[in-house]
Amino acid sequence: MTEPDRDPYLIGSLRKGLEVIDCFAERESWSLTELSGHLGLNKATAFRILHTLQGSGYLTKDEESGRYRLGMRFYSLGKTAVRHEQLKWQALPPLMTLAETTGETVYVGILYEGDAVCVQIVDGTELVRMHSFVGKRSPAHASALGKVLLAYMPDTEVDEYVATYGLHGLTDNTITDAAWFREELRTIREQGYALDNEEMAMGLRCIGVPVTDHSGRPFATVSLSAPTDRMTGDRVAALVPQVKDAALDISRMLGSPRLLRRSADSAA
Repeated sequence: MTEPDRDPYLIGSLRKGLEVIDCFAERESWSLTELSGHLGLNKATAFRILHTLQGSGYLTKDEESGRYRLGMRFYSLGKTAVRHEQLKWQALPPLMTLAETTGETVYVGILYEGDAVCVQIVDGTELVRMHSFVGKRSPAHASALGKVLLAYMPDTEVDEYVATYGLHGLTDNTITDAAWFREELRTIREQGYALDNEEMAMGLRCIGVPVTDHSGRPFATVSLSAPTDRMTGDRVAALVPQVKDAALDISRMLGSPRLLRRSADSAA
């Protein structure tokens, strides 16, 4: 018995489905007979797996030949994975510059399943500073990172977010009223950045600025966090342009057409 076979947490049917998917790295298309023989599965089991993957958009079937190929769902997931990996590494130089010039901890993050997720981080140089890690998830409605991205969503998507995930209070400063939250998002759109005023954790303030992708759509956030005693009103006002510059640099690297046009207009 192999080590995976002894793992009580493995789901056998899911494992078989993943083995089917792996086969498409070896060959572009498979028939039911070929695949069942290759994996040693009976045809009934192989058919159910293929049919499920087809119904979910992960495979397509040519009805004339009966052969299966990877579907557009994999193309979409692949594009997302590449974009996030590209973001992670292209964001690093601007983040390093921002952390060095401000002394504060800075991040890039995205939205995922209602949470703000950190995908890159550079620690500041201050002795007392915010500590986090890549992969950390925080409720989007209480973070500058998440609020920025929610602010640029259509109203219907914001309504869906509120209905699905709620506006739970994490501190006394967390916005939990839906009308007030929508007004907060309107303000963020107008000023081009978000503030977390101890809404996630007392003693911590954050700034968030959107990063736009090649289509010009905000899809990530540059965020800077620091203890409240260092984030006075005057210092926030001084830091916001620096965070915006970092977000602008990353957006340009990702080919944001809106920012590329703006640069061309400025040079003219």
